[in-house]
Amino acid sequence: MAEQSKVKQSKFFAHHELREGQDEMLEDCINALEKNGHHLAAAPTGIGKTAASLAAALEILSLSDNKKIFFLTGRQSQHRIVIETIKEINASLDFKNVKCVDLIGRQSMCIELDSYSGKCNCEGGISKGKETKYEIFCEEILEKPLHVNEVITKSQSKLLCPYKALRNCAKDADVVVCDYNHLFIKNVRESSLPGLGVSLEDIILVVDEAHNLPNRIRKGLERTLTKQTVTHCKYEVEEYMGYLQSKSEEALWELIFKSLENLEKNLLKYFVKWKDNIGNNTKEKRIYSNELMKIFLDSMLPNEIYNSNEDALLHFSKMLNKVVVDNDGKELSCWRIAALIDTLIDFEDKKELVIVYNDEKAGKISCHLLDPSIISKPIFSKSAGSILMSGTLYPPTMYSDILGLNTLENVSHSEYTSPFESHNKPISVATNVTTQYRQRGPENTRKICEHIYSVAKETPGHIAVFAPSYKLLDEFVDNEGWPNRLVIKEKSDWKKSEIDQIIPDLEKYRHSKQKILLAGVFGGKLSEGIDYQNNILDAVVCIGIPVPPPSVFSDALRGFLDNKFGKNKGWLYASTQPAINSVIQAMGRPIRSSKDRAFIILLDSRHLDLSYRKCHALNFNPLICNDSESTRRYIERFFTRKQRS
Repeated sequence: MAEQSKVKQSKFFAHHELREGQDEMLEDCINALEKNGHHLAAAPTGIGKTAASLAAALEILSLSDNKKIFFLTGRQSQHRIVIETIKEINASLDFKNVKCVDLIGRQSMCIELDSYSGKCNCEGGISKGKETKYEIFCEEILEKPLHVNEVITKSQSKLLCPYKALRNCAKDADVVVCDYNHLFIKNVRESSLPGLGVSLEDIILVVDEAHNLPNRIRKGLERTLTKQTVTHCKYEVEEYMGYLQSKSEEALWELIFKSLENLEKNLLKYFVKWKDNIGNNTKEKRIYSNELMKIFLDSMLPNEIYNSNEDALLHFSKMLNKVVVDNDGKELSCWRIAALIDTLIDFEDKKELVIVYNDEKAGKISCHLLDPSIISKPIFSKSAGSILMSGTLYPPTMYSDILGLNTLENVSHSEYTSPFESHNKPISVATNVTTQYRQRGPENTRKICEHIYSVAKETPGHIAVFAPSYKLLDEFVDNEGWPNRLVIKEKSDWKKSEIDQIIPDLEKYRHSKQKILLAGVFGGKLSEGIDYQNNILDAVVCIGIPVPPPSVFSDALRGFLDNKFGKNKGWLYASTQPAINSVIQAMGRPIRSSKDRAFIILLDSRHLDLSYRKCHALNFNPLICNDSESTRRYIERFFTRKQRS
């Protein structure tokens, strides 16, 4: 009872009443953070996880000195939700407001970004008068939570840099809303935290959409190398050498340039060798770090300055990082090669890194991190506690293992049930179709299209269709032939402005009674990057299960996870569970509030197989559709009942 009263008396809850499941999550989070522990929450839409996590973190913050909450999310739409929630919290407080800043990347904010260095010119010395303007503006920002776009607009009218303003404000903020990169990319973290006046030990972490964190960490350490990269690097060094004033400097850079010429030749020689060793049915092969390291070491020029080629390579990397030339704000090839060398040195002979040669085009080397816990575990262990949450954090124990939390003290995890999903979102599984490779063919394709046609015909409003790849999406969804529907199909090169326009367009079409078939891919911009508010989608069709195809990386990842966590965990952790979680993410798109209703159909019989069914949430209990006519009848009944209610 003592714990329950502690939860109910939380001063920082944004709403008048706790929802079903929300009280449990709030209690679990407070209990974990009180012990500097970590809580992993599989919390579906409807729980109110943003409000619960903020209330718990602020409760602990109020009892501490010099601590900050870092709310990490990869989506700007979620930034806005956090800011609005903090506004609601402040409206309910009868004491000092919660101070908050909303940060995005420097390139999206700074008005005086140096295109050569990528650094902010505003960070240097400024006049006392302008410094006073920044101080006054910071008081305004901290007085009432502002979304980053509001800060940018206000900054422009005051002729101030929003990046500098928010960095200054962050030192006095209680909550910093930012991207994962601010903590989980080493160079960003090491430059950000001192400027924000905080150390890891003083940070309470809230990680939203935490199912994305392992891959975001892996992506942050992904490195690539092509012959073209080296060629561009030579051009950049040549241009940089044109600005040098000292003859001694020129001599050093001549050595660097000649080493790059050697690297270009050696790389080409090995590319030919690896290409000859690749089998007929594949375009890639695994290479090992000592082999790639040998290419770099053999490219270094012997001279009297360095005791060894290893010393020369370290200096080579440092020199490449010093190169600054105009590249339209893009990462220089010099920096990319330096980052690859540093990664090779850090992970030399370690089993956590896999290196792949791919023969497509002119050949490419890529480095991939197998174990994100190398990065995440030290961060979580040093922090003042954390909450990791997502609607698809299934099972939370898997993410605890992968991120290295399983070896820390005071770690808890829970799966919560949505207070309204079961009756708002009926789920059906079609038993007569699959995208499993060996069962694909014209007949299977025809049946899948018949199911989609039934959904399109019987659903009164917009529908979304998701497939494992753009190739399969094109196979099942063409741009014509759907009953009274326009097709909007996702493209891999969509800009942010095009994505932002999707919801306004859907609202406009709904108002004009024009029905839309929205088509995208699992894990893509339409299935993860958009909040479908106001019941804008009436149905979602999920075609297949996006199990990653065989590759050097996926095979290495499964083998690594088997060795680390036990046999069969590799397939579960690397393939089946992430694939099902991508489907679950798409399934949750139409239900954003207790009033929303939508029908979900899964077009793959494997969802009923034990190996896949156990990857779904505990309350997964689908309807069975043996053919497209069954699908049509279920949808017709659902929307007839919906109209009556």
